Amino acid sequence: MKKLIAILTATAAASILAFTGQSTTAQASWSTGTKTLWTLFEPNGDPDWARLFSTADSVKAGKNGYVWNYSHTKRIHNLKNYPNTTWYAVRGISKNKHVYYRISNPNSTVKGLVWSGYVKPYATKTAKDFKTANQFNNYLQTEPSQKLTRAVLRQLPNIPVSFELSKYAAYRFAQFPKQITNFTDITPISTLTLPKADFASIKNFQTDLNSPGDAQMGTYWALTYGQPVNSRAEKMIEVLNDHQIDLSQFDATNGNWRIGVNMNDGQWPMTLILAKKTD
Repeated sequence: MKKLIAILTATAAASILAFTGQSTTAQASWSTGTKTLWTLFEPNGDPDWARLFSTADSVKAGKNGYVWNYSHTKRIHNLKNYPNTTWYAVRGISKNKHVYYRISNPNSTVKGLVWSGYVKPYATKTAKDFKTANQFNNYLQTEPSQKLTRAVLRQLPNIPVSFELSKYAAYRFAQFPKQITNFTDITPISTLTLPKADFASIKNFQTDLNSPGDAQMGTYWALTYGQPVNSRAEKMIEVLNDHQIDLSQFDATNGNWRIGVNMNDGQWPMTLILAKKTD
């Protein structure tokens, strides 16, 4: 399954590598002395994920963060004008002890070469990485990698997130019992299936969905990684309606329902479950 997602996302991100109007001589000049640290393909030839970054805090605070053309001859963008954008990085390059990335926004309207200090990688933590519920909730509410999580939670406004249940959800994506310690009626949302047509609409999707886990909500979120979050979150409501699941039955005032979540954009799997707290 990871191989499937990697192939699809590598294909989708490959368009970011296109050069437009760059001088071969200029490109060769800046390339002298550079070393490719990583790219869309691993050393053995397997396709890899494009890596997700956010604009660095210092740039958000007003510091310039210039994006250059690929030949590094002209400044073409300033990241301080894009404080909340998700950036795809498809190549890491070292030059004179500095690291640069080739980056693009999701629709490739802004792309170029940027110094690594102007961006920061998406965090990919789970509830198990935190000591307290407050720490985990702060992560959900502030980290760029949790933009999709926040959008999904806005669709579930009357159900609180459970730190304990989220620990259980970490790295689980397929089989769920009906009951675990302190929780019952476990209802996995991320395993609900979608019509294959929903996947066919994903840009550059070229592979049939064959295994049982392929056409699920969690997979859809993974394959659309880094893209604007509202429509991806709203897809969950569409899927719940398709499965004739009434969200009102999960209200926390009607059965002590809680959310268990493990959704880091740019990482697979993504898990979202609902369950009743029993103590």
